[in-house]
Amino acid sequence: MATDARHATTVPAVPASLDRVHALLEEVWSAHEDVPADDRMRFEIGVVEIAGNIVEHAAGPAPLDFHLAVEVHPDRLEARFRDPGRRLEVDFDEAAMPDSMAESGRGLAMVLAVVDELTYRHDGVENHWLVVRRRAAV
Repeated sequence: MATDARHATTVPAVPASLDRVHALLEEVWSAHEDVPADDRMRFEIGVVEIAGNIVEHAAGPAPLDFHLAVEVHPDRLEARFRDPGRRLEVDFDEAAMPDSMAESGRGLAMVLAVVDELTYRHDGVENHWLVVRRRAAV
């Protein structure tokens, strides 16, 4: 059984940084080979989608960095994002998959479909995202 462990990175909110997010997740999976493939895949989809939303929506005209910390617990996987970007209007109840021909708008709906918990808050200074995937019993 895996012990609690944390992996983290701080990167610029630019598209090229999504490669670093993937690399961080590869480090996590290398260190925690006991995490089932289905949990890895679903968690990774959720994490990468939120990172992509930060890159696309949080920065605005001024460049910013975002911080990602991933924790592996015996019963769950957690990703915590922080960024000093502008406050976002997030309505999880309205998140739905758009028409199949739509070019965008799938992110939150996809995340909600593959993880067990997704939260967002803005504390007046930073945006905070929490992505949680409960691990399958082994």
